[in-house]
Amino acid sequence: PEWNPYLGNDYVAKIQKMFPERVIGLATINPWHQAPKKYVFPLSKRGQSFNAVTASPTLDEVERCIVDLGLWGLKMHPLEHGYAVNNADLIHPIMDRLTELQEKVNRKLIMVVHAMGDTIFNSPEAVADIAKFYPDLLFLMVHCGFVWGYGTVARVVGPCENVMFDLTTCAQKSVVLEAYEKYGVQRFTAGSDGPFASPSVKMAIVEDVANSEEEKELILGGNLARYLGIPKIKE
Repeated sequence: PEWNPYLGNDYVAKIQKMFPERVIGLATINPWHQAPKKYVFPLSKRGQSFNAVTASPTLDEVERCIVDLGLWGLKMHPLEHGYAVNNADLIHPIMDRLTELQEKVNRKLIMVVHAMGDTIFNSPEAVADIAKFYPDLLFLMVHCGFVWGYGTVARVVGPCENVMFDLTTCAQKSVVLEAYEKYGVQRFTAGSDGPFASPSVKMAIVEDVANSEEEKELILGGNLARYLGIPKIKE
């Protein structure tokens, strides 16, 4: 089409191609751009196969980004696009496709979720709920519940071994401390969250949680690189 709503994914792929040793590109999609499988209303058709629209640009874009562009997974923002990340009818088809593509391209793919816990759409409970259905995918719980996840992050998300706690712009150490002590540094990662706030703020969060330089290196890419099978970048 003349207008491509997913042009940003092409830009990300271009940057990844320019700096293959430094950039792991992720695609962004809108889950609402897919045809439902069944009618919800009118009630007279409820449960019947949906045939009014058959195209699913969302699923097509997921495949294009992984297979053609070589990106490494998805960045999902439930708050911005207005959906619950554990909405089975909406999200499971996307996760099913991502799981299929992971096998097709024969490399690990990741699901990065804005999980600040600022709405029920992206609460720790919602992340844990979707992750348990897809144990072969790695979920990054970005922001680790921010301040609203206190008391639930470790208890609810901790048992999900395919969820990594992402410290990026996590405002309170107390929110993640229990998870860090119980599950260890191997379950943690962090990013820059650019262009929001200063990188020094995000680094301070990591330094506050890590108990050593070795732990800091694991959080700042070591754990994720090991999972993805990426060698350490040459200095």
